[in-house]
Amino acid sequence: MRIARLLALCFVAALAQPAVAADLRLGYIDQDLRPFLIGDGPEIPARPGVTIELAQRAAAKVGARLQLTRMPLPRLIEEVRAGRQDGVLSLRYSADRTADLVFPLRAGRPDPDRHVARLSYSFYKRRDNSVAWDGTRLTGLQGPVAVGGSPLISKRVKSLGAQIVRSDTGTQMFGMLAMYRVDAVVTLDAMADRLLPVQGYSQIEKLSPPLVVEEFYVPVSKAFYAANRELAERFWQALGDLRDATYAELTPSYLF
Repeated sequence: MRIARLLALCFVAALAQPAVAADLRLGYIDQDLRPFLIGDGPEIPARPGVTIELAQRAAAKVGARLQLTRMPLPRLIEEVRAGRQDGVLSLRYSADRTADLVFPLRAGRPDPDRHVARLSYSFYKRRDNSVAWDGTRLTGLQGPVAVGGSPLISKRVKSLGAQIVRSDTGTQMFGMLAMYRVDAVVTLDAMADRLLPVQGYSQIEKLSPPLVVEEFYVPVSKAFYAANRELAERFWQALGDLRDATYAELTPSYLF
C-alpha cells in the first residue's frame, strides 16, 4: 500500500515538473533590412528588428528555446542542409528550395496566414512630374530612381530601364526626391507610409500597384520537421497568430 502511494506521488511530481524547452536553431541573413532586420554582419543587436522580435515571441509561446545566428544566405542554406541549423528565419518560398526545406503549407502552397513578414515595395514620385507606373511599364523618367532594400529590388528597377541610385534611409531618399535630385523612389511601403506624413512631404505620392510584394516564411530542414513536426507546426501557427499585433506595436519604434 505504501509502495503504491509512493509511486503515485512520484508520478504526480513528475507531471508537475516543467517540460524541457526544445531547441530551435534558426539563422537569418547578415544584412540590414529595417524595420524587419536590423544591422549588418554577424552581431545580433539588442533591438534586432520586428521580424526577430516576432520570432522570439512565437518561440516563447510554444515553449521553444530560440537560438539565432546571422550569416550570408548561401552559407546558411548549407548549414541547414548539414544539420547545423534547424531552419531559416525569413526566406522566400520557391519550388527548388523544397528539396531541402519544409515550408508551412496549405493545399500544397505556402500558407499566407503563417508567413513571418510581407514586404511590399512601391514607387513614390513628386506630384509635379510625369512619372507613371501601370504594373508593367515605367514611363516619364527624366532622371534616376533612388532605391532601398535588397539587391533584387535594384535589379527589378534596372530591368525597367531606369538608372538607379542606392540609398540606405528613407529620409535620404525622400530628401533627394524633394530636391529634384531623383525622379522617383522605390522603398518599403511600411517605412514610407509612416515617414512621409512626419516629414511633411505633401508633394510626394505613392504609385499603384506595388512594384514587388513578397511573403517570407520560416522553413525548417526536412530532418528537423520529421523529428519535430508538432513543434514546427505550432511555431508557424504562433507566428501567424502574433504577427499583425506585433508588427502594429513595434514597427513605429523601428522606423524613426
